[in-house]
Amino acid sequence: MKYQQVISGFIQDSKLGLKSLFEGYGSQLFGFSVTHFHLDEDEGYEVLYKTMETVGKVITRYEFNSETHFANWLFKIHKNNVLQLLRIKKRKEQQIQIVDFNDWKEEAKELEGEYVDLEFFRPVIGEIAQLKLYENSQKNSKLFLALQKALQEITDLERDLLLLRMNNFSYDEIAAMLGIENNQLKVKFLRAKAKVEKKTLEILNDNL
Repeated sequence: MKYQQVISGFIQDSKLGLKSLFEGYGSQLFGFSVTHFHLDEDEGYEVLYKTMETVGKVITRYEFNSETHFANWLFKIHKNNVLQLLRIKKRKEQQIQIVDFNDWKEEAKELEGEYVDLEFFRPVIGEIAQLKLYENSQKNSKLFLALQKALQEITDLERDLLLLRMNNFSYDEIAAMLGIENNQLKVKFLRAKAKVEKKTLEILNDNL
């Protein structure tokens, strides 16, 4: 049976085990990701390699009594990895993208003591709301270029805080990495985010 070859491969050598796993189940796992969760090719392979890495680390701890038992275990690991990728992708989209006018009104509240004429930016906010971040387009290029320029307009601490949060580190982890106290870090993050979004709107308003 295929699963016995995979287990035997990992017992002998991890490379042999990975080879057997890929040859026996790789196409099914990849197809599952693409068909059921609509991942693109790069994402499909990213999750497949993550699953293979996970399996390689834990497979010898388990006993399996049938092909079905092994396949169910394998696809559960794979599905969890797919869902994790989708959660990260969604969080990044939410953190980067200004969605619509009402969302920007909430963001602007973090700009303490600074007035923002939202009506002036309504057209450009409408343009941004229609963009799909993972599509390759001229407007997306302008958006990310504007974001890069806006990031240069804030302090090093604010920039580090934004980038670390966008990579899903907790405030406690960020405080440890930056050697600072976790004191109002969430508030500082929201204010830095609002600053960058305001500057991004100003840049885009000149270019779109």
